[in-house]
Formats: sequence, structure tokens, C-alpha cells
Amino acid sequence: MHILVHPNTKFFISHCDQDSLTEAIYAGVPLICIPNSGDQFYNSSLVEHLGIGKYVLLTFKDEKGNDQRNENFKADFRKALNELIQNVKYVEAINERRKEILDNLGAKNTFLQKISSVIGD
Repeated sequence: MHILVHPNTKFFISHCDQDSLTEAIYAGVPLICIPNSGDQFYNSSLVEHLGIGKYVLLTFKDEKGNDQRNENFKADFRKALNELIQNVKYVEAINERRKEILDNLGAKNTFLQKISSVIGD
């Protein structure tokens, strides 16, 4: 986490599991996602949908369900990297998400206070 919050960190290359996604948003660092399995594909799609990064497939399933290597991976990765470097919209979008999360921490405290008052200390 110390590396992600460092001012010189401009983006985060990750497989994009839930922990990595949460840490990147908390740090305000756009992502390049290279999903491998499980929730990583969904999270990577979410990253693009929210405009907080790009995702690149290293492998994909063919029509028979077999894993195939993405022959365009290098070009796709380079394109994603250049997009993040040249376009400030990703930093702006992830900082908006970060602010939403940090602003919502007060809601957790309010909830806990209300529960405590109902059940007693």
C-alpha cells in the first residue's frame, strides 16, 4: 500500500482481484488490469465501466472453451498504457470514486452509533 500512495505512482498494473481494486481506489491510482481467473474478469470490466482504468486480456476462451493466448497482448498493453499516461480522465475518475468512499466512512460511524444506542453500550 505504501507504494500505491506514493506521489510518483501513476498507475497500477494488477490482475485486479477485489483487494487490489480496493487498494487502487483508496490510493487514487488508475489501473491496468490483466485478469487471470475468478472475479478478476468482472472487476476488470467494472474498472473500464467506471473509467478508472483499462483492462487487457492475456488469454481468452475460444469457441470450444480452451484457453488461447492473446497474440495482440503487447500491442493491447501498449495502447492501454499510453491511454492512461496521456489522458487525465482516469485520474479524475478514480479520485471521484476515492472521494465517494472516504466521504461514506461517516455513514458507517452513524450506523454503528445508532445500533449502539438501540442495544445499549
